[in-house]
Amino acid sequence: MEKMMEYVDAWMKSQKDFMDKWAQSQKDMMGNWSEATKKFQASLASMSSSQEGPAKEMMTLYNSWLTTMVNSSKNYAQELEKVQETWKSAVEKQMEMSREIVKKMSELFEQTGKK
Repeated sequence: MEKMMEYVDAWMKSQKDFMDKWAQSQKDMMGNWSEATKKFQASLASMSSSQEGPAKEMMTLYNSWLTTMVNSSKNYAQELEKVQETWKSAVEKQMEMSREIVKKMSELFEQTGKK
């Protein structure tokens, strides 16, 4: 039974590690994208200050759109993080329940084997 529980524990640890790394990589990706977009927007803003007429207006509109998109993506990323944490928590609870089931079944089989 101990070998079985060691196997289950090792499997569950690898699943938990995967979940943690997956959630962190998603969070990092959205943060990096947001920062890159801000830097891109800053460079466009510096270019638009030297322009006149329609080009300047176009750059202003583009920067406004880009700001809206960045803010929307931040909100999306925050909500996605909440969903990921909820899913991760649910999977962890399911793994704990699976461990308990394996443990109880192993104990039951041991008792049946002794009789």
